[in-house]
Amino acid sequence: MTLGEQIQARRKDAGFSQEELGERLGVARQSVSKWESGSTVPELDKLIAMSKLFGVSVGSLLGLEESEGADHELTERELKALEAIAKRLVPPPAEPKRWRRWPLVLAVVAGIGAGVFLMSRINSLENQIGSLHYNISSIDNTVFQQINSLTGQVREILEEQNSVTAGKNCEILEMDLRAGTVTFSLTATPRKYREGMTAVFSAVGPDFAAVEVPGEPGAGGSFSALLTCPLVDDITLSVGFTTDGVTVNQELGRESYLLGDTKLSFYGNLGWSMGGTPGEKMEVYSLEANLEWIEPGQYKTREGWQELEVEKGSLRLWINDAVFWSEERQEIAQGMRIRDLSIPVEELELEKGDRVILSSLYTDSTGREMETWLDGCRLNEEGKLENLAPYEEEESYPWE
Repeated sequence: MTLGEQIQARRKDAGFSQEELGERLGVARQSVSKWESGSTVPELDKLIAMSKLFGVSVGSLLGLEESEGADHELTERELKALEAIAKRLVPPPAEPKRWRRWPLVLAVVAGIGAGVFLMSRINSLENQIGSLHYNISSIDNTVFQQINSLTGQVREILEEQNSVTAGKNCEILEMDLRAGTVTFSLTATPRKYREGMTAVFSAVGPDFAAVEVPGEPGAGGSFSALLTCPLVDDITLSVGFTTDGVTVNQELGRESYLLGDTKLSFYGNLGWSMGGTPGEKMEVYSLEANLEWIEPGQYKTREGWQELEVEKGSLRLWINDAVFWSEERQEIAQGMRIRDLSIPVEELELEKGDRVILSSLYTDSTGREMETWLDGCRLNEEGKLENLAPYEEEESYPWE
């Protein structure tokens, strides 16, 4: 595109009329018309003003930054304009050396054009590299997701092929929190039923030996049973089919957080101030207990899932394995916050290694009494109290 065509195209893209563009550049509409027709060439300051107005470089207006393969040949009039630009950028040589002017002008013009074109190409390459990195990242994510999906599908197919059951079902029927037990309703259908086949359902947990019950035969070669076992976390349920003295076992399911979900979650913290000389016994000046909120638990009955609440509760402070202070608070049963509750600390001294734990002893709506962690700290080797998180505590809780 010629310079005139560039100006006309940029003007129309910007939504300007010839008169509006002339007003912004401080020239008459006729001047803009002559630029676009190619009868005249704008001055350097007008070219710069137009480049800023259109948001493009001067080289782009001059046709030196068009896409690859475009015609970069300039008209004779535009060449003269470049000569004029070169004259303004480079002072003319002394009169005796006038014969050297044209090579210098051409060198400057060539340098400007080459520099502009080179910068344009560099920017284009940087954009292409950035786009390439983005595309590679997108491809990696897509391939990773597809591999995971295929892995899951293959795993399901292999499990299905290796399964000895054609159908299975595990359901929590009810929980007895006072007795600490849970009852499951279990059903399993063997893939290949044979006359005389028997089935035994079992439950295994980390704190109890396997509990087994025989399966009752049903329609379509299926077996079912009600199985009651201790209420703990991490229960594995299985079935074993026996034919002619040969038993084949199949896992039916796992329950990971049954007991944990029946416990209420308490959120609070312990504040303190103390003094003394490190290396000796440290005197505690003040302790303040805070209870922020209580998250209810839930359990299953034959009527459905029930929500657990607090019937009554106390705050307790443990020093190592002994209760140092305890106080029943109605706010706990009412689900209210307790802020800055002062704990008596007269003559309370701590030695290195001593731990201080704030807990809540509560009775839930089923009559079950439990105790739970709120906050804790330990006197370290430097004689300072440091926070003690429950998951960092290797020792058991003092109430266990």
